[in-house]
Amino acid sequence: MAATFLYDANLRLEVGSPEWSAFLEAHDILACGYHGDMAPLTKQLESHMAAFSYLPVLNYFYLRADPAYEPIASAVYAADGTTGIPSVLVVPAGSDVADAGQLRGKRLAIAHRYCTTSFLAPLLMVHGLGGRIDEFFSELVITPPYEGQVEAVVTGSADATFIQEDVWLKDPANSERTRVITRMDHLPTPLFIANREAPLRLRSAVRDFLLSYGPAEKESVLFSGFAPYDAAAVEETLRITEEAIA
Repeated sequence: MAATFLYDANLRLEVGSPEWSAFLEAHDILACGYHGDMAPLTKQLESHMAAFSYLPVLNYFYLRADPAYEPIASAVYAADGTTGIPSVLVVPAGSDVADAGQLRGKRLAIAHRYCTTSFLAPLLMVHGLGGRIDEFFSELVITPPYEGQVEAVVTGSADATFIQEDVWLKDPANSERTRVITRMDHLPTPLFIANREAPLRLRSAVRDFLLSYGPAEKESVLFSGFAPYDAAAVEETLRITEEAIA
């Protein structure tokens, strides 16, 4: 019976590349990508429907107490080769908003409520300001990731958005149409987790593959490979997230 691999397609992992396809076929692993909101992905994992998953850290937040799963690798941020992501908070270039506190009561564009750069970043920011995200902002506007978030700010359907910094930098027009008012650094990169019920030999093969993997298309990827699971950074973020959501 094939092992199931569920992944967040928004993260642009090259699962369809020759390297990935050959590995998945050789190990009888069936890959299934999820687009948009990652709530269905979390529900499948809560039901123990997968042997492996590649997902944002907030998805893992809801699985952290489940003994069935263990993180085996952290994605490597392509821009600097670390396991931390910077996310920048942008507003329209002509906005009079100068700091994050002035966004109280405004509309925030997000990709979905599991997105590290567009939801976890403001969740932690608002927690640092002593508030709760759903009370601080008047509306969380769901848009396509990531360029769609900027477009929402530019067209006026949202007042601000947090976006992965290198995505914002890739389009020179972004710095003309929007401006950065603050940032969140060292957000945990996506995780690759394994179900402990999967055979140890298979789990080891997957981990070895991840740690040696490098994408063929260097220019378009968000993440350039994998590193051993960065437990300290992830667990501290999960601790603060628990306070912010409680």
